[in-house]
Amino acid sequence: MTDSNVKRVDDPRGDGTPEWEVFLREEPAEPLRHVGSVSAPTASVAHEQASSLFGWAADTLWLCPAAEVARFTERDLGDAGEPEDSEAEPARSSGGGERP
Repeated sequence: MTDSNVKRVDDPRGDGTPEWEVFLREEPAEPLRHVGSVSAPTASVAHEQASSLFGWAADTLWLCPAAEVARFTERDLGDAGEPEDSEAEPARSSGGGERP
């Protein structure tokens, strides 16, 4: 990413329920990787949801409030948070290349 193309993503996500970013490590020697996010009112509920969705493969599962994560993108986001180019591939939330 070059600084001239980077845009901070500050738009709220969803209906106001807190979002939690989910990071996991499948093996003790692996680094944590971002696998997605969950919406939940508390960290305990977020842990239950993340464990159900992602935890079956996790040696370690971390959650952090999405509001505390700085998100940046080079994509041009439209008013609804969708890419401007309608032919663009949809983003996948389970990719491992994202970093907080």
